[in-house]
Amino acid sequence: MDDVIIIGGGPAGIATAIQLRRHGIKWRLIEKLRAGGLIWNANWVENYPGFPRGISGPELGALFVEQIGLPKITMDGVEKLCWSDGVFEVATEQSIYKSKFVVVASGTKPKRLSGFYINHDLETRIFYDLETIKDVCRKKLIVIGSGDIAYDYALNLAKNNSVIILNHSDQTKCLEQLKNKAEKHQNIKYYPKTKIVNLHINPEGNMNVECSSPFGLKRFQSDYIVGAIGREPQIDYISPAVLKNAAEFEKKGILHFVGDVKNGLFRQAAIAVGDGISAGMAIHHRILENANESSLIHR
Repeated sequence: MDDVIIIGGGPAGIATAIQLRRHGIKWRLIEKLRAGGLIWNANWVENYPGFPRGISGPELGALFVEQIGLPKITMDGVEKLCWSDGVFEVATEQSIYKSKFVVVASGTKPKRLSGFYINHDLETRIFYDLETIKDVCRKKLIVIGSGDIAYDYALNLAKNNSVIILNHSDQTKCLEQLKNKAEKHQNIKYYPKTKIVNLHINPEGNMNVECSSPFGLKRFQSDYIVGAIGREPQIDYISPAVLKNAAEFEKKGILHFVGDVKNGLFRQAAIAVGDGISAGMAIHHRILENANESSLIHR
């Protein structure tokens, strides 16, 4: 049995592990994809303390991984979090782990695009993060969305590609700094009140993208589409029983939600790290309380 299981290896999960290690508490951190989380997709991080000139997302992600140590992370996908016989049981693709303490740091998942038909061939051209297409060059890409993530993706992709941002409304939700950078970038074009209504692949292998707009039907060609229309908590793997009793488990100090999975619009690396440090300290405090209670009973 593990002392603590941390589900998710983004900034919140890594910070939790770092704090637990400081207290001498053994932990198991389980990450399915890439340690560091969504920070790898960030073009530039300007509000993380300690970097007065800012730092790129990949650089910050690499520092997180360096500090925690990649070999110490269990690379596996969590399929179920249950409560059984007084302990948490975490079932993964490869094994089953048990612990009295669990930290949920699984972050968020992207909301899927809708409103137009997407067949199997088109699915291979539509992405929700940059991991697969971050190195493409001289391509035409459409980013759908108007928030920080959409603009961050567009700026990243525009380094070596032509990018169109489509926004279904006339209001943007991103930071003014990101908006200004995108407006000045020669490889980015922005279309408000423009919504995809039809997609198909032409004989040349490109996507023909038909959109409704204030000026009638607009047509674009694109190699790839990136959806960035929002995110929601990644908690599909948590059993109904655990979710139902989550408040009670949290009150007991044995279950903690940290980082983007609980922070709604306040999805920032610095906030996630603070959550993780706080959870690590709370678990240490709870373990000490349990030890003191046990010693009193056995006197």
